[in-house]
This record gives sequence, structure tokens and C-alpha cells, in this order.
Amino acid sequence: MPMIDLTYVRGSLHQQALGRLTDELVTALLRAERVPDTPFLRENTLVYLHELDSTALSVGGRGEGASRFRVEMTVFDGALSKDRKEQLAADVHVAVCAAAGIEPDGDRAFHVWTLIHEIPEGNWAGGGNIVYYQQVKGLVADDPTVGE
Repeated sequence: MPMIDLTYVRGSLHQQALGRLTDELVTALLRAERVPDTPFLRENTLVYLHELDSTALSVGGRGEGASRFRVEMTVFDGALSKDRKEQLAADVHVAVCAAAGIEPDGDRAFHVWTLIHEIPEGNWAGGGNIVYYQQVKGLVADDPTVGE
């Protein structure tokens, strides 16, 4: 049950671009985890949107600057290989740049940051219970929409 946190400055993304971006972020994460993109998994992949006022972000400790973006991906430890992390970071970067009108290789390329948090086994809980990676893999295997 991966989670995504997207932090951005209000006004730096149009509503339609934001909708496309959140969809693309989920797609990229499911692909990186090598799980099928099913309604069940989409329903259990959360995207938290953290929209900041322009005064809530200080660039270099000296006040406002051009918009910055932070995308945090939270996954179970072991869900992503080194290669899949690298591809996920690249996919997230391209998606955010497209949504924000930033040249992916331009001077503002470092205005997009991706953090991948891997939660060690036994440290993820839901519904008052620890959720283990093998349990989640079992839920995916039991998903009736897989293979449709």
C-alpha cells in the first residue's frame, strides 16, 4: 500500500495538470513496484497533497523564490531494486516537470526533489495492526482484477 506526498506552492500547478500529475505519480510507483495497475491497488495507493502558501517556503533562508516541488514515495523495504528506484526518480522528475512547465534538464531541474522512504518490515501499521510486506503481496495475488 504505497503512499505519495506531493508538496508544492499554491499556484505552481493548474488544477488539470495536478490531476494528471497525481495519476502519473501513482502509475510510476505501481510500475516501479512491478504490481498490476488495478482498481484495487489504485484505491489503496494514497496521494497526499500539501499545497503551501508562497510564504511557507523559503529558498536559501532568504524568502520566496521560484516554486519547488517535493515528492515523497513511501514503500515497503525491499519493494524496489536500485534500478527501479532510479527509474522511479526519473519518471517522477519528468512528470512533475511536465505538469509545472519546467524543462527537465534546464536550470530549474533541481526545483524537483524526490525522496524514497523505505519502511523496514514491522514498522508499517494500519487499522491498529502491523502490516507485513508478504501480507500486501498476498493481497495483490488475491486481487480478482489482476489479469483482466
